[in-house]
Amino acid sequence: MGRIIKLAILSAVVLVVLIVVFGLYVAVVAGVDIPGLTGAFRAQGEPISPEAIARGRAVEQKINDAVEDKSAFFLELTDAELTDLLLSKIDPDAQILDAEVSITSDSEVKLSGSLNGRVAIGFSGTVSVALEAGEIELDLHGISVGFIPLPGAAGDQLEPLVNDVLDINRSLRQAGATQIQQLLMEEGKITIVGVQQAGETVSQLTKDAFLSAVAAAGDRAAPTPPGADLVPPGRTGGDDGPELYLALGDSLAANVGVGIPMEGYVSRFHGYLERTTGRSLGLLNLGISGESTISIVKGQLPQALNEIAARKDDGDPSTTVSFLSLDIGANDLLAHLGSDDCQIPARTQACQIRADAALQSFEGNFDQIVSSLAGALEPEADFYIMTAYNPFGFGLDLPIESFTNEVIERLNAIIRETAVAHGAKVADPYDLMQGKAASWTNMLFGDIHPNAKGYQALAYSLTQAR
Repeated sequence: MGRIIKLAILSAVVLVVLIVVFGLYVAVVAGVDIPGLTGAFRAQGEPISPEAIARGRAVEQKINDAVEDKSAFFLELTDAELTDLLLSKIDPDAQILDAEVSITSDSEVKLSGSLNGRVAIGFSGTVSVALEAGEIELDLHGISVGFIPLPGAAGDQLEPLVNDVLDINRSLRQAGATQIQQLLMEEGKITIVGVQQAGETVSQLTKDAFLSAVAAAGDRAAPTPPGADLVPPGRTGGDDGPELYLALGDSLAANVGVGIPMEGYVSRFHGYLERTTGRSLGLLNLGISGESTISIVKGQLPQALNEIAARKDDGDPSTTVSFLSLDIGANDLLAHLGSDDCQIPARTQACQIRADAALQSFEGNFDQIVSSLAGALEPEADFYIMTAYNPFGFGLDLPIESFTNEVIERLNAIIRETAVAHGAKVADPYDLMQGKAASWTNMLFGDIHPNAKGYQALAYSLTQAR
């Protein structure tokens, strides 16, 4: 019996010693300076290998290649690539010996590894991932060292990893991307689809395919767009009355593709409105090239809402936004359709993911934009919304034409349904422009924007809006 008691006492003493030692180790990791022990527990471990650093830089280059100088991007990153990216950026002075990333669900990433010391001890944490306003939001929680939850200690070491290393937004921004449309997470892989306001809209493969097809088709008579007398080139300034025509949109509203702004659809339609109403209208064109339904909510939309509110609240009932037009959505979608993934002879799975992601993102954003504008306008104001035309529609029966027609029709169905739901008029240039990309756009030069004929057709569609 005495021996048993001695063994029990000895076991208890050993257990207490182990608990104390482990507690001291954890305390040191947490940043508590314990004379004589801190150095022992915090001995410098092996630095990250040059091979791991090289792999991490290769991942950074992959991100850059997928995004830089492209208006739309598609990027897939595996667990191994995210781990390499993380390892290559660990600060040599950090207490982190190694780390690993693994995607475990559609919204969470597991972060695990070892903290540096004479005896390495494991850590783990969960990073929740969400998409908010076009950017990836990361939230580290559930941190443990060994088997003990220790948010304060481990958090001090792991937070920089999440904020500075796993922050994919930073790598994307460095390559130019700021507008993520969809984040798809599955076990072992993350897929990111997005757009940006600058870069290549039509890939070289797409340009070459259309140039070859047009050359093979031979010369064709160039059709003349309707509306020469109805919507001639307008003006961009001059004396205006108290009422305002407010134009919102992307590069189409910004007149990209023609040499002088008065040839754009906004100036043409402004002149039409003045002639048909007999009223002098101010003109405020807020259109920005490259605008998408993600970026517009940060700039043009609040500007427009402020302009409408200011005229409502100035005490003068004659100062009002009487006409509002909106074209938006092309930049959410067309650059994806113009990428190599969607070209002849075969479309990849990435192409379908791009198209579906763009349409899903557009639908929610567009409803928010239209409802905000419709709710702000005076009841008697006229609100015009324009559908998208197909710049890849050459009328040559190419595979890309049928596919892009199908996808753009899906986009336009959302536009029409949303416009009608909020009492807006729909201008529908899709049918009018169909098959005329060679004559009414600059696509033969690799540019999806209309020329003067195309802008005349767009302005004419506004006069026919219902």
